[in-house]
Amino acid sequence: MGFNIIFNSTGIINFAQGEFCMFGGLFAFTFAVTLGLPLPIAILLAVAATALIGGLMERLMIYPLRNASVITAIIATVGASILFKSLGRLFWPKEAYKVPEFTAGNITIPGVTVSRQFIWVLGLTVVSVLLVYMFFNHTRAGKAMRACSINRQAASLVGINVSRMSLYSFVLAAALGGVAGLINAPYASYSIGLFLGIKGFTAAVVGGLGNTFGAVTGGLVLGLLEELIPGFLTVVLGVSTGYKDAVAAVLLIAVLLLRPQGLVGKGVVEKV
Repeated sequence: MGFNIIFNSTGIINFAQGEFCMFGGLFAFTFAVTLGLPLPIAILLAVAATALIGGLMERLMIYPLRNASVITAIIATVGASILFKSLGRLFWPKEAYKVPEFTAGNITIPGVTVSRQFIWVLGLTVVSVLLVYMFFNHTRAGKAMRACSINRQAASLVGINVSRMSLYSFVLAAALGGVAGLINAPYASYSIGLFLGIKGFTAAVVGGLGNTFGAVTGGLVLGLLEELIPGFLTVVLGVSTGYKDAVAAVLLIAVLLLRPQGLVGKGVVEKV
């Protein structure tokens, strides 16, 4: 969802989105474990700190490039990703940090055992989708961001501050990334940004780049395929499960070749 929110508002693919997840998890560890704050407060502070980083990134890096090409801005986000990862390694040098789980333990359902944290992941996904939907459809700022996603020039002509909408999109995307990172218990490290970023970008493309809620569909499809395909290869064909991480790459290539608008996206016809 973070990828699509920024893409809609600015036309930029933010390759530093994965590092927002990294900051969310590491800030949650710092506030909850290092400083000993209650978990709810630590979560709110972690999301707020990550959102602040997203806002600073937009003001200090993207806003000065507002008149540059989209490619230049995208390259800048790659640089931001490298910078953020370096900062993460500087302040949190260990290979992994134990992030507190919201609810420890497992739930046993006939035929399957499910982590209680996984239930939190599903629940927060639903809540995030609903909150983002309400924001885009029932607030002036959300409607202005939607107008920018349709036609930035027309939005500017009717008085919408396009640069402010760009700031809002980065803050919101960073907050969503922070939630994704801190719920990714039990471990966080400076290196998880690339892994989560690739999976998030693949989900966004599979669902339909630019379709905020299609990203959730893409994420569910990707997650299911990552579990089903390796299981089929192992049980039926006797192939190692080491190919699990290749599922995302193969799925991304297949969607780009066969249905570039994504599973729920709509193709655009342009007259030239």
